[in-house]
Amino acid sequence: MAVCLLTMSACCVAGEPAVPVDIIYDVVYATSGGENLVADLYVPRPVSDSSSATDRNPKKRPAMVLVHGGAWSSGSKMVMGRYGNRLAGDGCVVMAINYRLAPDHKFPAQVDDVRDALVWIAQNAGRYHIDTDRIGMFGYSAGGHLCCMIATLEDEDFVTVQPTTQWPSDDPRWAKMPAIAAVVAGGPPCEFRTLPPLNTGLAYFLGGSRTDVPGVYDAASPVAFASSGDCEICFIHGEKDFIVPLDSSRGLYDAQVAAGVASEFNTIDNQGHMITFVHPKTVEILMGYVKRKLTE
Repeated sequence: MAVCLLTMSACCVAGEPAVPVDIIYDVVYATSGGENLVADLYVPRPVSDSSSATDRNPKKRPAMVLVHGGAWSSGSKMVMGRYGNRLAGDGCVVMAINYRLAPDHKFPAQVDDVRDALVWIAQNAGRYHIDTDRIGMFGYSAGGHLCCMIATLEDEDFVTVQPTTQWPSDDPRWAKMPAIAAVVAGGPPCEFRTLPPLNTGLAYFLGGSRTDVPGVYDAASPVAFASSGDCEICFIHGEKDFIVPLDSSRGLYDAQVAAGVASEFNTIDNQGHMITFVHPKTVEILMGYVKRKLTE
């Protein structure tokens, strides 16, 4: 497989020097549903084939998986490039992924694709000097939902997980999935169980109305899986988000806090769904949280 390699200077958190970042485009991380799933890698130098003795044995780095939004039916890893550069410039190996899209691929295909990305990260940890105890995720909108699914399900048994996957219980990938140390979710829809029973607005993704497939609406709702063993989540939500109501992610936050999980909730004042994604405050919150949880 041919990949494209570019080098650029990445901007880091204010007051810290940037480091060079190599970008490797369209790395195939899995094949599912007849599709090659691809990702862009943002790798802080030194790269693994560096010639100096010091760089041949560099300090292990944290890693971040970035999951784009687009209502599970559109979007691309390319929209996460700004965040990939920032995080890699701060020392993380970053994997911005594409995943299968609705309506051709319905839930839970997208959740499984994120799982495949995490398996790829673990399997390639040695090549990219990744510390598998310091793997995090950032997703926005639909991508935030997928990250919240992973964060709330990783402590559950297979009976609970089964409605959220197309993998069988004996699939060897389950044993290869790394634990997640940090999740940042921007504007994530987290609760589908309260939607009007006959509403078909999400049928393209969930396969019908809530009356038609109630179990799917349950399985796609991260709130349903909130428990004390969840990965902590740093939520970021626009105060005036009329696409994904703030209460949707606030519900998961409240459920996690009630279960004893030390998640965080951040509101971007006077901002809607789209502007919050590119807002400087979102960048600041993300970078600060990743630094506290993964890089310090």
